[in-house]
Amino acid sequence: MPVQAYVNFGRWVADCACASAEELKPRQQLFHCSGCKQLAEIAWPPDADEIGDALSTRPLANRNWSPAGHRQSHACGVPDGQTVAELKAETATYLGGK
Repeated sequence: MPVQAYVNFGRWVADCACASAEELKPRQQLFHCSGCKQLAEIAWPPDADEIGDALSTRPLANRNWSPAGHRQSHACGVPDGQTVAELKAETATYLGGK
């Protein structure tokens, strides 16, 4: 089962079933957990570059994105599955960005 890439404080990361998380490199295809040594494919959003660009104007603490239904969003009570347009609108509304 693939792990899902998401953005946390400006870093692309993925979670392991052992409760560890690993930072990802752009377009990295294989996840390797340093804790339990699990190997898995990484499910990237097709618009990962655009998501990163949309978040880049935000303060580091606000550079977060996760796919629809991701546990991180639900645990933190923040939106999930946002489109690039929604990220840009959110930045403009709340952070005075473009």
